[in-house]
Amino acid sequence: MQMGKACDETVTGEARVRIEGGFAHFPGRAKEQTISFGDLAMPERQELTSLADQADFFGCEPSTDIARPDARTYTVGLTIDGRSREMRLAEPIRDPAMAKLVSVVRRLSKQHAPTR
Repeated sequence: MQMGKACDETVTGEARVRIEGGFAHFPGRAKEQTISFGDLAMPERQELTSLADQADFFGCEPSTDIARPDARTYTVGLTIDGRSREMRLAEPIRDPAMAKLVSVVRRLSKQHAPTR
Protein backbone atom coordinates (compact mmCIF):
# COMPACT_ATOMS: atom_id res chain seq x y z
CA MET A 1 0.00 0.00 0.00
CA GLN A 2 1.40 3.36 -1.01
CA MET A 3 0.93 6.34 1.30
CA GLY A 4 0.35 9.92 0.18
CA LYS A 5 3.18 12.42 0.11
CA ALA A 6 1.90 14.17 3.27
CA CYS A 7 2.61 10.98 5.21
CA ASP A 8 5.96 10.37 3.54
CA GLU A 9 9.35 11.27 4.97
CA THR A 10 10.30 12.73 1.59
CA VAL A 11 8.31 15.91 2.32
CA THR A 12 10.96 18.62 2.33
CA GLY A 13 10.97 22.18 3.49
CA GLU A 14 11.39 24.51 6.39
CA ALA A 15 9.38 26.73 8.70
CA ARG A 16 10.46 30.20 9.81
CA VAL A 17 9.09 32.56 12.43
CA ARG A 18 9.99 36.06 13.59
CA ILE A 19 8.15 37.71 16.48
CA GLU A 20 8.09 41.47 16.85
CA GLY A 21 6.32 43.79 19.23
CA GLY A 22 4.50 42.86 22.37
CA PHE A 23 4.81 44.16 25.89
CA ALA A 24 8.46 44.79 26.88
CA HIS A 25 9.67 44.15 23.32
CA PHE A 26 13.41 44.47 22.71
CA PRO A 27 13.91 45.05 18.96
CA GLY A 28 17.55 43.91 19.02
CA ARG A 29 16.54 40.52 20.40
CA ALA A 30 13.97 39.76 17.69
CA LYS A 31 15.43 37.28 15.25
CA GLU A 32 14.11 34.81 12.78
CA GLN A 33 14.19 31.17 13.82
CA THR A 34 14.28 28.50 11.11
CA ILE A 35 13.48 24.81 11.44
CA SER A 36 14.40 22.43 8.63
CA PHE A 37 12.03 19.55 8.00
CA GLY A 38 15.13 17.35 8.13
CA ASP A 39 15.38 18.15 11.86
CA LEU A 40 11.76 17.19 12.55
CA ALA A 41 10.24 13.81 13.30
CA MET A 42 7.67 12.54 10.81
CA PRO A 43 4.67 13.41 13.08
CA GLU A 44 5.92 17.01 13.33
CA ARG A 45 6.29 17.25 9.54
CA GLN A 46 2.81 15.84 9.10
CA GLU A 47 1.40 18.30 11.64
CA LEU A 48 2.94 21.28 9.83
CA THR A 49 1.84 20.20 6.36
CA SER A 50 -1.67 19.38 7.61
CA LEU A 51 -2.03 22.73 9.40
CA ALA A 52 -0.72 24.61 6.34
CA ASP A 53 -3.44 22.90 4.27
CA GLN A 54 -6.17 23.57 6.87
CA ALA A 55 -5.20 27.26 7.05
CA ASP A 56 -4.84 27.47 3.23
CA PHE A 57 -1.47 29.10 3.95
CA PHE A 58 -0.33 29.06 0.32
CA GLY A 59 -3.65 30.23 -1.16
CA CYS A 60 -5.28 32.64 1.29
CA GLU A 61 -5.35 36.40 0.99
CA PRO A 62 -2.68 38.26 2.99
CA SER A 63 -3.82 39.63 6.32
CA THR A 64 -4.43 43.38 6.44
CA ASP A 65 -4.75 43.53 10.23
CA ILE A 66 -2.54 46.09 11.94
CA ALA A 67 -1.05 45.23 15.32
CA ARG A 68 -2.50 47.04 18.29
CA PRO A 69 -0.09 48.71 20.71
CA ASP A 70 1.75 46.09 22.78
CA ALA A 71 0.50 43.27 20.52
CA ARG A 72 2.85 40.90 18.75
CA THR A 73 3.33 40.57 15.01
CA TYR A 74 4.41 37.21 13.61
CA THR A 75 6.18 36.80 10.31
CA VAL A 76 5.74 33.15 9.39
CA GLY A 77 7.37 31.56 6.38
CA LEU A 78 6.84 28.07 5.08
CA THR A 79 8.56 26.18 2.31
CA ILE A 80 6.98 22.80 1.66
CA ASP A 81 7.96 20.71 -1.37
CA GLY A 82 8.97 23.74 -3.42
CA ARG A 83 6.01 25.96 -2.49
CA SER A 84 7.13 28.95 -0.46
CA ARG A 85 5.35 31.86 1.15
CA GLU A 86 5.88 34.35 3.94
CA MET A 87 3.01 36.00 5.76
CA ARG A 88 2.84 38.72 8.41
CA LEU A 89 0.08 38.28 11.01
CA ALA A 90 -0.91 40.58 13.88
CA GLU A 91 -2.44 39.54 17.20
CA PRO A 92 -5.15 38.56 17.63
CA ILE A 93 -5.07 36.10 14.73
CA ARG A 94 -8.73 35.76 13.82
CA ASP A 95 -8.57 32.54 11.77
CA PRO A 96 -8.36 29.59 14.21
CA ALA A 97 -6.50 27.37 11.70
CA MET A 98 -3.90 30.09 11.05
CA ALA A 99 -3.55 30.75 14.80
CA LYS A 100 -2.90 27.03 15.37
CA LEU A 101 -0.30 26.97 12.57
CA VAL A 102 1.54 29.96 14.09
CA SER A 103 1.40 28.33 17.53
CA VAL A 104 2.89 25.07 16.24
CA VAL A 105 5.66 26.85 14.30
CA ARG A 106 6.53 28.81 17.47
CA ARG A 107 6.54 25.64 19.59
CA LEU A 108 8.71 23.71 17.16
CA SER A 109 11.13 26.62 16.77
CA LYS A 110 11.62 26.67 20.54
CA GLN A 111 11.99 22.89 20.78
CA HIS A 112 14.51 22.72 17.94
CA ALA A 113 16.39 25.96 18.65
CA PRO A 114 20.17 25.54 18.56
CA THR A 115 21.69 25.31 22.02
CA ARG A 116 24.12 28.02 22.98
